[in-house]
Amino acid sequence: PETLQEFIDELARQAAAMQRMMESLSPEQRAELAEAMQQALSDMGLQDEMSRLQQNLQTMRPEFSWSGQQSMSGEEPLGLPDATQALAELADLESLMDQLSDSDARANLDNIDEQAVARALGRQAVDDLRAMRDIQRQLEEEGYLERDGDRLELTPKAVRRIGRSALKEVFSSLDVSKQGDHSVHRTGAAGEITGLTRPWQFGDEQPIDVVRTVRNAVNRKIMSGDAELKLRAEDFEVHETETRTRAAVCLLIDQSFSMVMSDTWGAAKTMALALQSLAASAYPLDALEIISFANVAQVVKPHELPELEASYIQGTNLHHALMLAGRFLDKHHSAQRVVMVVTDGEPTAYIDAEGYSCFSWPPSDETIALTVAQIDLMTRRKVPISWFRLGNDPSLERFLDQMARRNGGRVLAASSERLGDYVVSDYVRARGAR
Repeated sequence: PETLQEFIDELARQAAAMQRMMESLSPEQRAELAEAMQQALSDMGLQDEMSRLQQNLQTMRPEFSWSGQQSMSGEEPLGLPDATQALAELADLESLMDQLSDSDARANLDNIDEQAVARALGRQAVDDLRAMRDIQRQLEEEGYLERDGDRLELTPKAVRRIGRSALKEVFSSLDVSKQGDHSVHRTGAAGEITGLTRPWQFGDEQPIDVVRTVRNAVNRKIMSGDAELKLRAEDFEVHETETRTRAAVCLLIDQSFSMVMSDTWGAAKTMALALQSLAASAYPLDALEIISFANVAQVVKPHELPELEASYIQGTNLHHALMLAGRFLDKHHSAQRVVMVVTDGEPTAYIDAEGYSCFSWPPSDETIALTVAQIDLMTRRKVPISWFRLGNDPSLERFLDQMARRNGGRVLAASSERLGDYVVSDYVRARGAR
């Protein structure tokens, strides 16, 4: 210890560990050890002083753990000093865990005790803590983190940055032949001018490029030696335009715990962030709805995506997810409507008439029937579903193959490594199809 306060902390820490160790002994062991300690202190005339020191330390450091039994077991016996030290180290770890589990401490890393970190985890951990403080401070200064009471939250700027990073990761793993601009361009009479021109053809409705048309006429006059400048049909050029189709896109992501167990949940989140970023940057007119489903389904807002976690409640409620998707698509009749579903298991839950989730395993006939009914509604809306199957569940494979034939959609068997590639590419393909 370098200061008086640190010295008092160390004494109190050891005294508290000693007291907890005494309480952890059997009554016979406790009585025997207390008698031996009392005899030793009496011989040195220190019994009263040690008692007062114990009381003073407990008064000065009440936050230390001064009571409670510890379960002690192991193959090698420990002497009194080693046992006391072990209990002191356990107390440090427990105190550190309490600090790290406190939301206020996580939001403000300055509240975490460096000395406790050093005792429990070593000096390298203190250096790591200080580095984390610097990173947190920098993220706040740059507008990526903001405080909401005792919580730190990602700002919209941070969500956009994460989305762009996810999209870059997806595009970087695509085949070289598929890289580049992933927009789908179709020329037509209406739309945005691309900057390209071409000779006018009979029936064209694109706007005329006046500058290039006049330039063509002047060049022709110079080359031919005509005395007068007259426009001819071959002089005319028109602007190429790009038709940007507005799409209404629903991405349904399986949020059940099996996604964590199969190590695909992280890839699903990255894919959703990438798709959100692509839609916002390349297709700003598109309406994108992301729906996660476990025992129930929910609409996920863009700012909620980075912190979205898998559910620990049983159930894969595709029925509810398709219901929410249908309500969203019904608001966008004039748009090109797209539905994509990412799942690793067949449906095992549905929403009853009163709004309660009903789970059954194996899937009940009612679960399957209600889910199929929602798929049939998508078919009547003329919305084919793209299914992205994760894993090798034979039951899921049979179910999705049947649903794809029934709905006119398609099934893609995707690995977690290529999930983002598949979904983003399918989004571009589907919204560009007519």
